[in-house]
Amino acid sequence: MKIRVNRQEFLRTLRVATTAVSENKIRPIISGIYMEASGSNITLKGTNLELTVTSKMEGEVIVGGNLVFYHQLVEEYLKEISDTEITLSIEGKTLLIETNDSSSEFSVFDAAEYPKIKSFDGGKEYKLNLEKLITLLEKSKFASAQSPEPNPAINCVRIELEEGVLKLISTDTYRLVYLAEEIGLEGDFKVSIPLKSVEAIIKIFSSKKDEEIIFAYEGNQVKFVVGETEVLTRVIDLAFPDYNGILQATGYNKKVLIDPVEFKHLLKRVQIFVRNNSESKNSGVFEFKDGVLEVNGTSEIAKIDETIEIKKEGEDLKISLNVKFLLDYLNFLEKDKKLLMNLSSSNSAVELIIENEENFKYLVMPLALKE
Repeated sequence: MKIRVNRQEFLRTLRVATTAVSENKIRPIISGIYMEASGSNITLKGTNLELTVTSKMEGEVIVGGNLVFYHQLVEEYLKEISDTEITLSIEGKTLLIETNDSSSEFSVFDAAEYPKIKSFDGGKEYKLNLEKLITLLEKSKFASAQSPEPNPAINCVRIELEEGVLKLISTDTYRLVYLAEEIGLEGDFKVSIPLKSVEAIIKIFSSKKDEEIIFAYEGNQVKFVVGETEVLTRVIDLAFPDYNGILQATGYNKKVLIDPVEFKHLLKRVQIFVRNNSESKNSGVFEFKDGVLEVNGTSEIAKIDETIEIKKEGEDLKISLNVKFLLDYLNFLEKDKKLLMNLSSSNSAVELIIENEENFKYLVMPLALKE
C-alpha cells in the first residue's frame, strides 16, 4: 500500500475513527485503526466490537492495500509537522510516513486479523435534521446510567418513533428524562442506543450544521450516517423500564413556579457545600412555604442557608433532593421560561417541567430526610 494525502484532512478523518477505539489488552488489534486504500478512496475504521466508526476521504492511491496501526503516536506526530502533503506506505511490517524533509516508522498489525464487522444496506431508514437530533441527544442522555453494571438495560438512551413524534428517554433509576419532539416522520420503532454510542455520535457530528443525518436499523444494529462518516452500533436488547407507567403514576398535589435562572445560581452556591458531604453527597434540604423556598446544605465543616421567591399551590413541604441532579436539568432551560415543580410528599418523586410545556419532563427521586 502507498498513498499520498492532505495531512490535515487525514488527521481529521483519523480522529473521527478513533472515537470508537479504547485500549484492549486481550485483543490488541482492536486498539488500532484499520486503514484501507482502493481506487481514490481511503477508509479508516475503529471499533470496540459494540461500536464501529468508519470515515472516508479521497487521496492519491498509488498502490492499494490495507493495514492496522496504533493511532496515538501517528496522531501526535501528524499534529506536530507542518507539511501539507504526506505519503504513507507499508515497508515490511511497518507503516512509513514521509514528508518533504523527514520519515518515520510505526509498527503495524496484520490486517487479516482485524475483526470483520459488516454494516448493512436497506433496513428501515429515516432522515433527520442533524442539529435537532444532536440537541435532543444532549438534552436526554444525562440521566442514563453511566456504566453497564449492574444494569446494562439503562446504560443507554431509549429512542422511539410513534405517530410522527420522536421520544427520547433515559434513567438511572434515581431520575428519569422524557423528551418528545414532533418531526413528521412516518413509521415506528423502539431502540435502546448504548450511552457510549450516543456520546460518540454527539462528539463526531456536533460541529456540523444544516445537514441531514440518515438513521437506519436492522436486527440488532443501528447506523447513523452523515456524508462519508458512519457510526454503527449494536442496540441493547434488554427490556427498557416502563417509563409510561412511571410518568403516569403522579398524584401530585402541590405546584411551585420558580425562576430557573435565580434557582440555578442558588443551587450552584449550595452545591459548593454539599458536593463532598460524606453522609449524603450532593444532598440539599428544600422547604417549600408560601411565597418562599428555603434551601440549606451542610458538610462536615460548613453549612449554607438560601431563600428564593416562589409561587406555590398546595400545602408546605420539606424534602431532600440531589442538588447536582436538579442542576443537570436546569442547564437546558431557556432564560425567559418558568420552571414548574410538581410535588406530593417527602418520599415521592418530584416532576420538573417548563411551564406550559409537556415535552421535556424530568423526574427526580428524593433522598432520605435527616432531622
